[in-house]
Amino acid sequence: MKPQARGPKQPSGWLKGLNFALLLPGLLLCALAISPLCKLFFAWELDTLTIRQKWNPPAYRGQKTPITLVSVDSKTMGNPVIHHLFGSGFSRPAAAYAVRFLNRAHPRMIIFDAGFNGGIHEDDLTGDHLFAQSILPKIPVASALIFENEDQPVPLLPSALKRIQNSELDISGLNGFSALMQNEYNQLNPPYPDLLSSPMRFFAANSSVFKANLDKTSDDTSGYSRRWMPIVRYQGDYYPSLALGALLYGETKLSLSHNGQLSWKKGTLDLGAEGVPLIKWHGHGVNVYQPVYPEIPFGDVVLSEIAMECREKPTQAICVTPGLPHTPVLSPEAFKNRYVITGFTYANSVDEHVTIYGSKYPGVYIVANTLDNALHNEFVRPAPFWMNLLPTLILPLILLGLALRFQSPVISVMSLLSLGLLHFMFCLKAYQDWNLWIYCIYPMLSLLACFTGLYVYRYTREFKRRQQMHYAFGKYVSPAVLHIIETHPEGVTLGGERREMTFLFADIRGFTAFADHNSPEVVQSMLTQYFSRMNNIIMYWYQGSINKLIGDAIMAYWGFPLRDENHALLAVSAALTMQQAMAEWRKQSQKPTAGQNHLPPLYMGIGIHTGDAMVGNVGSEDFMDFTVIGDAVNVASRLESATKEHHCDIIISAATYAQVKDRITARSVGWAELKGKSERIEIFEPIGFINENES
Repeated sequence: MKPQARGPKQPSGWLKGLNFALLLPGLLLCALAISPLCKLFFAWELDTLTIRQKWNPPAYRGQKTPITLVSVDSKTMGNPVIHHLFGSGFSRPAAAYAVRFLNRAHPRMIIFDAGFNGGIHEDDLTGDHLFAQSILPKIPVASALIFENEDQPVPLLPSALKRIQNSELDISGLNGFSALMQNEYNQLNPPYPDLLSSPMRFFAANSSVFKANLDKTSDDTSGYSRRWMPIVRYQGDYYPSLALGALLYGETKLSLSHNGQLSWKKGTLDLGAEGVPLIKWHGHGVNVYQPVYPEIPFGDVVLSEIAMECREKPTQAICVTPGLPHTPVLSPEAFKNRYVITGFTYANSVDEHVTIYGSKYPGVYIVANTLDNALHNEFVRPAPFWMNLLPTLILPLILLGLALRFQSPVISVMSLLSLGLLHFMFCLKAYQDWNLWIYCIYPMLSLLACFTGLYVYRYTREFKRRQQMHYAFGKYVSPAVLHIIETHPEGVTLGGERREMTFLFADIRGFTAFADHNSPEVVQSMLTQYFSRMNNIIMYWYQGSINKLIGDAIMAYWGFPLRDENHALLAVSAALTMQQAMAEWRKQSQKPTAGQNHLPPLYMGIGIHTGDAMVGNVGSEDFMDFTVIGDAVNVASRLESATKEHHCDIIISAATYAQVKDRITARSVGWAELKGKSERIEIFEPIGFINENES
């Protein structure tokens, strides 16, 4: 025998759920990728990066990186000796003393995060001269160039431009980096002439670099300075920032590869695919002082140099200044072989920026962080595409597997939260240990989309299943019972309650003989027509419930689940209507119809009794049957059998008649002895309604 051909195997329910739950996040992510919301979600990604950066408190890096800060802080600004000598907390004569003290320590480099192109002593040529004289060729000193954009730029003197161009970089391979190419200014405020003639080098100021950062990077709408702009463009030439200039001191020829590797003779620096890498913030206390790098007040450096010079030459006029310390408060050894960065840290200074730490973040801290990143080549690197794609695809699969395995809403929600938290902790670990920026928002959106898709599928599947159950279950119970089960499923338990109810038994007379002389198909067709007529009258016309269909017999009841005082009247009314429908069906069955067998005249007997019974579920915890139990049920069944003996179509008990006598006309049939009953009961045959409009 040849095997029968089979159609294509249909996917199972869980597989359909899998397809649906994964299709939704896929469509969602595709829609987000091409929608304006993409920029919003990318901004959220940057915000999660900020959370990672601020997760741990700042750690002291004094032994890990050769950076020391000399801060023009509130202590310096409020020092009376400094003000008496120099008129302000920071001036070029004071800077001259600071440089002379630092020269004693032989630092790697002295960096002033300040542009010496203005100030209180703008016309004090003596101060400029003293400052210029303090700068020695063997000790590298750098300060900031102030770039601006003006409608009518002021041209530089050729001598000034030539001196500044000593810091120009020759970089090949810049054409593929639009952010660096567009970072251009049209005006430069040059330093004072005395400084231009000194060995000092000049690099792009922090304010210029970070203003360019905000103007040119379109992926960050928060206003934070997150990225490091390593170069500034001016008149077609490229100038390094303070941090890059300190790293490349003396280097002029560099190359930039297509993947952002900046190379020179002595090393390389990874600038990333865009050329403007994300800063790995080591932080710094602003509102609460939390030192990250060794930080020494500028005033202490100045006064230490004055004390040392007065010890060497005590006859100087400055040595008799009131309050001047007689011994240095600092040792030059603290600055040996270190990058010494001087800048403003006092509140509301002119050098404050908007960063992840707030809107008043001192620029000197930014220079320290970026120089630290550059020295250790540890700028934050965005993760490759595949590393962001994998969790976006795998996490929903894990969530879906757990949801399908346990089928519990609580476990599904806990799985969603746990997977999201685990992924965030992994992203945090990747940032802390590997300087890697892995996306958090897109995988979490994918998780949420999968979770939503899964429960939308479950809801629609459950809704469809309930509709099917409603339709199928409605074939077995009345709409009233079905409504009770649907609205109060907790009531579907073993046990029941005692109620006064009315019971109806109906049976076709001569059905056995009819079944013996006809084929099963004819019998089934007849029963279908019969039950369709009778069930409709009982359940929908008179709100009864059918308990059982036994062969050709019908057992119905009234009084549950609805507590209706007219349950006896409804049962008798249903019986009268059923007999009327039976008579009409007999007439129709005798009419000649082509292609159909004529049915013999069919008659029906109905017995009705009213009494107490137990109604509810019987059976076991695994299988239940909703039924009624009691003597009243048996009496109604015996009355149906008595219709044959008394040649009546309907017989009702005296208990039933007592409740309907005001609405139903009936004749007494007499007294009947029922099987299983020791006493006779009076029985009646209902004839019709007292008011015919009630039918």
